[in-house]
Amino acid sequence: GAFSVDRSTISPRSGAALAFRSLTSPRGDAAAAMRGTIQSHRAWLFRDAARREIAQRWVGFFKEFDVLLLPVTPTAAPGHHNKDYNRFGRTIDVDGVARSYWDQTKWSALANIAGAPATTMPITANAAGLPVGIQAMGPPGGDRTTVEFAPLLTEALGGYRIPPQHRSPVA
Repeated sequence: GAFSVDRSTISPRSGAALAFRSLTSPRGDAAAAMRGTIQSHRAWLFRDAARREIAQRWVGFFKEFDVLLLPVTPTAAPGHHNKDYNRFGRTIDVDGVARSYWDQTKWSALANIAGAPATTMPITANAAGLPVGIQAMGPPGGDRTTVEFAPLLTEALGGYRIPPQHRSPVA
């Protein structure tokens, strides 16, 4: 429910794709998203209690550490697409295996569920020129910690360089 979307803004084409994927893959990401938006208040309360417990455990972790470095996604940034109607039909390639596009959200979910800040920064690029990033997660309320850490890390790593094929031509 914390990641649910207001279904009133979904186009009929997108809604149909979501419903179709939910029916054809009842254990898939689309069905899970649908269940999250129609759960009972009691079910939401139990899940919210679990989220609060997770958040408290992170508070303990950040008493000893300033930031936690995490991947942003299991891959470099994916290429752009123009298919807003089939969000749950997309896949990403992870080491030659097609995985759900939504597997990318699992790393950012750690901070989101905990109500903690995370600052993402590009640190390199893959062979195709797509950025590879890292995120610095900090304690709840520690937004400045993660934001101020980002330039320190990128400076230590030599700074981000725009891949040659993506540079703007000089006039």
